[in-house]
Amino acid sequence: MYMYDEYEDQMEEEEFLYEQYERTSDIQLPPVINILLFATWIVIALIGFGVIFLGKNAVAGAVIIAVPTCIGMVIKPTFALCILMLVLPTGAGVGFREAFSLNRGIGIALAVTFVMNLMITRPRLRIGNKALWVIFIYTIWISLVSLTGSYLRLELIRAFTQFQLLMLIFIVYWILETNGENTFRWALRSYVVGTLGSITLAFMTGAAMRAVEAAPEQRYAATLGETTDANMLAALTAIAFLAAIYLFARDKNIFWRILYMVAMLFLPVMLLKIGSRGALVALAFTMLSPLLFVRQVMRKPALAALLLVAILIASASVGLIVRNRGLEAGVTARLTDVHRAKDALDYRMTVSMQAVKSATVNPMGTTYYGWFARTGLRHLPHSDFFLALGLYGIPAGFLFAFFIILIMLTVKRIPLGLEKLYARAVLTFLLVMGLNVGQLYQKHFWVFLGFVMASERTAEFFATETSDLTPYMEYEEDLLLQHQMT
Repeated sequence: MYMYDEYEDQMEEEEFLYEQYERTSDIQLPPVINILLFATWIVIALIGFGVIFLGKNAVAGAVIIAVPTCIGMVIKPTFALCILMLVLPTGAGVGFREAFSLNRGIGIALAVTFVMNLMITRPRLRIGNKALWVIFIYTIWISLVSLTGSYLRLELIRAFTQFQLLMLIFIVYWILETNGENTFRWALRSYVVGTLGSITLAFMTGAAMRAVEAAPEQRYAATLGETTDANMLAALTAIAFLAAIYLFARDKNIFWRILYMVAMLFLPVMLLKIGSRGALVALAFTMLSPLLFVRQVMRKPALAALLLVAILIASASVGLIVRNRGLEAGVTARLTDVHRAKDALDYRMTVSMQAVKSATVNPMGTTYYGWFARTGLRHLPHSDFFLALGLYGIPAGFLFAFFIILIMLTVKRIPLGLEKLYARAVLTFLLVMGLNVGQLYQKHFWVFLGFVMASERTAEFFATETSDLTPYMEYEEDLLLQHQMT
């Protein structure tokens, strides 16, 4: 009897540990309830947009949309991540009388619902990737250096921005790690839809035309709110293009595949209209970089064929718009004038060298606003590494480089497959883009580094699924052989 009680206690303990390990941050609901809640949210959101655009009452419409959205974000962190990815392509964000920003509102809601959901579901709260600890130390260092700045209040605001970015990458990583692989897929779906939707709405509302008139060289640099930095918008668009390629290969749904095909045709055209030379070079290098891994390409010929198809589709759409002269004269001159490109590259190198010189004179950094006073330059370094080195000193440069190395090692650990190729493509694009512009204060940079880290877990799921399915397939083949022999 004693042995039986001990065995029963051991079984209950194992079941408890298994439940803790399998527990997700999403509150588990039946599929029918999930569909019903999602449909209800869509209807309420449409009513809210009707109040905004037809009733001309922005405040009431925003409240109608915000309340059920916040409730849904508490119930489903996956839904919260999808909402974040949906509004991320708006860049600077939609503002209301300079008192409200859509991106700011989503960020606050994401943080609040993260705390509330953590109290409700209580999944294991752990940091599985050492790179997050490095970026945590990097953030602490920036905060300490900011205390030495001449403009203390402004420097502390800038340091708090870095702290917000740290929380953002942690929450994104936590949501992806504490839920299934569908979370990874739905978040990227939302990002592709958000990118296409933001660009479409910008054209429909005339925001795109206003941005072309306001931006230098008639470049397309519009989000839904106002003209924003063209390089940042190009990065958002290029990452959506990479996500569309990955989803086209991973997702088997016909409807979604049609949407991804539209994105693969449309987004390269938008990159040309934006006219960011750095983004075009980074994307071209990213698309061609798999050819450097000859052995991996030989092992996965289907993936190589998919990449070739994506390159052909992008080239065809780009060639069509160039042939029809669909680019503004200023953008065409910007992309074809070699002397202007050389001048821009020389200036970027000058600023980067100034960052190295500044680090030797001020090893602890100049601070953000102190950079302009100490160097006499009007621009920050156009590089992620030199930005960290020049503004926050040698320790910041070392920590950032170490962080990137850990991310590279994460990609190296991922089993060869779609997730590895996607993670490598995103990281390659961000690093090459980071040689041209500074992205350290941009949300998309940190969000997608979170996706790169989470790709390891998603890849392990598909690798486990395949390995579990192989014995079953072999067993079926044995039965079929026996049946044929009989």
